[in-house]
Amino acid sequence: MVALQCSEAVISAWLRSLTRITTVLFPQPGPHGGFHFHPVTQDSAIGFGDYRPSQSPPGKLFTPSDEVLLRFEGRERGFVAHPVFDEQQRILAGVRPCDLRAIHLMDTVQADTPADPHYLARREQTTIIAWACATPCSERCFCDAVGALDSRQGADIMLSPLPDEQVLAEALTESGEALLASLKAPKCDDPAAARAEHEAARPKPFGRQLKADVPAIQSAMQDAWRSAVWQRHSEACLACGTCNLVCPTCYCFDTYDELDMQAPGSGQRCRTWDGCMLREFASVAGGHEFRGTIAARHRHRIKRKFEYLPERYEGAFCVGCGRCGTQCTVDIDIFDMVNEVIEEVRA
Repeated sequence: MVALQCSEAVISAWLRSLTRITTVLFPQPGPHGGFHFHPVTQDSAIGFGDYRPSQSPPGKLFTPSDEVLLRFEGRERGFVAHPVFDEQQRILAGVRPCDLRAIHLMDTVQADTPADPHYLARREQTTIIAWACATPCSERCFCDAVGALDSRQGADIMLSPLPDEQVLAEALTESGEALLASLKAPKCDDPAAARAEHEAARPKPFGRQLKADVPAIQSAMQDAWRSAVWQRHSEACLACGTCNLVCPTCYCFDTYDELDMQAPGSGQRCRTWDGCMLREFASVAGGHEFRGTIAARHRHRIKRKFEYLPERYEGAFCVGCGRCGTQCTVDIDIFDMVNEVIEEVRA
């Protein structure tokens, strides 16, 4: 695969040029603070090392908060359904390794049986240009502690910052190589050495560090069903579900039908985000609640990230982006909860 080396300014100009052929999304500062992935224009600011984690993870692009799954038409006998797919081509640029790891995990989950064709349709039409972090992107990040710092799977092109504002641009897939052909830059003869130079310049330790590695955390979670940590943090929790909404590996949803009053029996089926921290999430007919307390919901959320899903797939389902702690209105941080569980189990 091809590897090029050029300045950050050349990369920024190249991304703007790509907007002539397709939609390019890159983190842009919002009007009320924070960053959001928005379409790039010729006037957009593109500063790779300048943006903090976007408030909504880039992977949420593949599962919008509200989307139409299908439209149905009433017939004399039954109805006819027409699935709705978003197959717009796009480039998602500036994706940090933690979010890249999350996208890879979601690719695995959504392709598993039963596969989600709506997610997969968007994902297939999206080219990802990732950016390797040279420094922690926020004071809350702990991507290195959960194995997300060096993530490359899922990217089509990987950009790694080098000294003197230089950038190593590596194609990781055939589509990435085809796209990189439009970047007019010198070839890098030894990308492995350049990548090693990038990694050597990173601070050590990189970001916050958990008190155990991921396998040990998974083992600790198996012994933490009756941990006092869940109740302790639930006393401040408002159960608003914000942590679910900003998490790049939360993917639960609810569905509902919207009926067309002008055409009885016709309408559309939609889905919207849902989250395990909400009281109604585990409620069933008859008013029964499987997780009726906030403490039980915290336990489920943390064990799902570090025990339940890792048992079925590979690695932690927390990528250390720090969004949940940053956005929590009462400052509850998954990093603190996991460390407290580790300490309690060890004791």
